Amino acid sequence: MRNAKVISFPMQKGGVGKTTTSKNVAEILGKDFKVLAIDNDQNADFTDTFTSKRLIENSGALTLYDIYIKNASISDVKMQITENIDLVPSSIMLANVDIELTAKMSREYILKKAIDKVRSDYDYIIIDCSPSLSMTTINALVASDYTVFVTQSEYFSKQGLRQLQKTVDMVKEINPELKELGLILTMVDNTNHVKEVTEDLEENHYNILGRIDRSTVVRDSIMTKQAVFQSYPLHKTSTEYQEFVDNILKKIEE
Repeated sequence: MRNAKVISFPMQKGGVGKTTTSKNVAEILGKDFKVLAIDNDQNADFTDTFTSKRLIENSGALTLYDIYIKNASISDVKMQITENIDLVPSSIMLANVDIELTAKMSREYILKKAIDKVRSDYDYIIIDCSPSLSMTTINALVASDYTVFVTQSEYFSKQGLRQLQKTVDMVKEINPELKELGLILTMVDNTNHVKEVTEDLEENHYNILGRIDRSTVVRDSIMTKQAVFQSYPLHKTSTEYQEFVDNILKKIEE
């Protein structure tokens, strides 16, 4: 029987390639495993990498908001993307969750309870988190077995990483089983600044699982709603994402 491993991708600062990373991980895993992709961000960009978030919103389809607020199940909300990948879409309504859950008991466990009911249907569950330390992010971390930080190779992203670390440490009081696998560096340039930031992260004992070079093929593939390996199978960036996923799986097996 399957028992899905739940991996969340949180970050503190927008524009660092978090959603692109989640998309590529889900698609690479989807080649060999049954995957559930959960869009836990009100911007619904993860949803848009698979389908059309505007179409979802205009159609009135159920989204993750209905799981948080209306007790819908993942089975009610999910949509099939490929034979191996299902998606729980998001919408702008997710922005209201923090306010609407204010008085709700055990609000940190809503997503975990929903996921626990479908864990046996999947090998991996990938949660794309919002670029803020909101109640939905806390829900994602509480529901996760593992977390991977997504950060850009620059000073201010490093500052955000420290804040995110504080949040993860706090959530571990609720979910002591949560394991930090490491981080992925995105938009990497061949500059001294990037080298300095990387060395600093390694000195602070962050496990770097992957490095993704700055490249236009990343943006181009997302515009066509594909992972890099689907659009540019022979490109260096495709290999970088594959190596990143391989390192995640090796770390999980340790």
